[in-house]
Amino acid sequence: MSDQEVERLWAGVRELVDSIRGTTVTRLKVEWGGIAVEIEAAQHAAEPSVALTPASRPGQQDEHPGGHRHQVTAPLVGVFYRRPAPNEKAFVEPGDHVQVGQQVAIVEAMKMMNAVLADRAGAVGDILVADGEVVEFGQPLIEIG
Repeated sequence: MSDQEVERLWAGVRELVDSIRGTTVTRLKVEWGGIAVEIEAAQHAAEPSVALTPASRPGQQDEHPGGHRHQVTAPLVGVFYRRPAPNEKAFVEPGDHVQVGQQVAIVEAMKMMNAVLADRAGAVGDILVADGEVVEFGQPLIEIG
């Protein structure tokens, strides 16, 4: 294969990568002229595949003594993350005000990043789980008062 052919091949590969960036395509295999190119998207916390899941079960009661704080719970079993990527700012900090539907965390399950959304507005109280900790379905994660 000549240098010119190699350069055209790489240009084509770069074009394929650019064309699937930002889409839901995670794997692409192209065979042409005896050459096979397979591209697989890496799963990064900074560019998560997000499944929006309510943070708490409908009708769930406040579990904080006195009933003043609502607990946002884990929508599924997985690993809890407070931030979109290790070097980025946390979604929320104690004292922050959140709106209904605002993302407050991520629970990763089977390489899928699942957004944890506030299901009521209020001030963030305690964060009940450490970053990177395994959580169970329904486990309280964050208090909102």
